[in-house]
Parts: sequence; structure tokens; C-alpha cells
Amino acid sequence: MTTITVQVDNEQNAVLLEKMLKALSFVGDVDIKTHQPNMVEEPRGSYQKLKKAIDNIEGNLMFNDIKDPSKWQSDLRDEWERNI
Repeated sequence: MTTITVQVDNEQNAVLLEKMLKALSFVGDVDIKTHQPNMVEEPRGSYQKLKKAIDNIEGNLMFNDIKDPSKWQSDLRDEWERNI
């Protein structure tokens, strides 16, 4: 018997791979080990990285000083305008 170890990037893909392996006639057993304690799951896309950073900020401390979002956006655009 030969053992193969495979790391899969997320739970959904792990479940899919497990089903595929169990369907093969020559696969004797499939042993799943999840969430190793010394591994940190890092988001892949820029949206996920930004979302994780915002979620990690305690108590919604971001943008507390903005009372009128429309005016705040307008002021930002005014800063970007150039007199050419």
C-alpha cells in the first residue's frame, strides 16, 4: 500500500476531492485531517484581504468622524480636481 498526502486550499474543495477519491475502485481509504493549528488561513483575493482587515478592527472604529457621507465624498473629489 502507498500513502499520498494532499493539501487542499479550502473545505469545499476538500469535500469534492474526498468524494472523487472514494469513487475510485483502487483507493482503499480516505483519511481527512482539517485545520492544522500552526497554519494560518490567508485570504487569496484583494477583496477578501480588505474585508478581513476591516473585520479585524474592533468596534467599528473606522469612519466614525464622517457625519455626511455624500459631503465627505464630494470633498474628496474636490481635492482631486486640478486647474489645468
